[in-house]
Amino acid sequence: MRLMQMALWTALTSSLSAQGSEQGFQWMGIRAGTVSFDPQEHVRNAPSLGGQAGLVFDQQRFGLSFEGFIAHPKSDFDPTRDLTHAEFSATLLMGLSGGSASRFWPYFGLGLGDLSIPNLDATSLLLGTDRALAAHTSLGFYHRPGLHLIWGLEGRYLFTLTRRDLKEFQGSALFGFTWGGGFSARGVDTAPRPVERATQVGQSLQPAPLTPPAVTADRPIPAPLGEDELAPPPPPPPSLAGTAIPLPPVVPFPSAELQPHAEPASAPMPIPAPRAPVVVVPAVQAAPAAPITSPAAVRHPEDEQADRLEALRQVDLPRAVALGRKRIQAMAPGHWTIRLEIADFPATLKRAVEAFPGKSPDLFIAPIRMRSGRTSHQLFLGEYASKAEAERAARQVPAFFLDGGQRPVPFLGTGLPAQVGR
Repeated sequence: MRLMQMALWTALTSSLSAQGSEQGFQWMGIRAGTVSFDPQEHVRNAPSLGGQAGLVFDQQRFGLSFEGFIAHPKSDFDPTRDLTHAEFSATLLMGLSGGSASRFWPYFGLGLGDLSIPNLDATSLLLGTDRALAAHTSLGFYHRPGLHLIWGLEGRYLFTLTRRDLKEFQGSALFGFTWGGGFSARGVDTAPRPVERATQVGQSLQPAPLTPPAVTADRPIPAPLGEDELAPPPPPPPSLAGTAIPLPPVVPFPSAELQPHAEPASAPMPIPAPRAPVVVVPAVQAAPAAPITSPAAVRHPEDEQADRLEALRQVDLPRAVALGRKRIQAMAPGHWTIRLEIADFPATLKRAVEAFPGKSPDLFIAPIRMRSGRTSHQLFLGEYASKAEAERAARQVPAFFLDGGQRPVPFLGTGLPAQVGR
């Protein structure tokens, strides 16, 4: 037993010492699952709850996890009593595929822990607790869907190294949050590319050397000047002094052109007649022509009445309510209407239209809030100049609206109720 413990701790220490300094990702969360106990413990399976925290290293594909959980099973000897079973352990995780920067990370684990085992005496029913060093192997995975969340599943086989030789099977799920370590959806390396050396960048920015002009026989290389020598000035332009410049020959004018001409007598300048004053008359703007409205654009009350009936036949309640509101707003002050019924179901409104076969009644609806909180619809008929006229019309409605003891009721158009009890 001692040799096995030393081997496990040696493997754990050597694995951690081989890791690089760059971390992968860390997590912390809640661990919940179930524990299947060794049959010789005479303890029933029970749910477990605890916590877990850990980290995964880059490069070497290893990680480390710390877990703790507690369960309250029941014994076969005393099913009414809750026992206490707890474990605190550390696990070395070894990745099975992919890099630590991927979202999905399966692993195989080896670990050690301290186990608290309930001990219920079958004869005296005295409850005791044994402590034992336990080793375990595990197989599971972690998944990071994003938003710093992590979840995973794990199956674990546990056996004790001291006290009694007991074995357990544990299944658990982890839910928590994670931080650190970037990852890519396809496992693509997201490390930044190295920047080129500054010397190379500096060399690429240097200007190209200038090429001297080619030397030919008719273009000799000028000799360099001394410190006290100056370049001779350019020669002056040739002077024109003392040089005869030929002039064009002089052509004599005809004699007739040399005779003076007599100036004609100047005629008197006519005086312009005075202009008549100009009167500016402002232009008269014509009145804008009234827009011509096509007959099809004018909506008659008969058309709106047909629209309301069609909405009721199609059980289009939003449209029927909107048309009904418009009909109520168009009623003249002091006029009355008849409420035929309060419909709880939309199909009732469709049957109400069918109660007027071959006719186009002036039907419209309005919502009403019932005492139970739900919304029903009131069905109204017509518009009348007085309450007496509305009462006479109420006695002539179809028999469909008199079934079940209901009676049409006249209402003032400006006082239609919005809820029961008003």
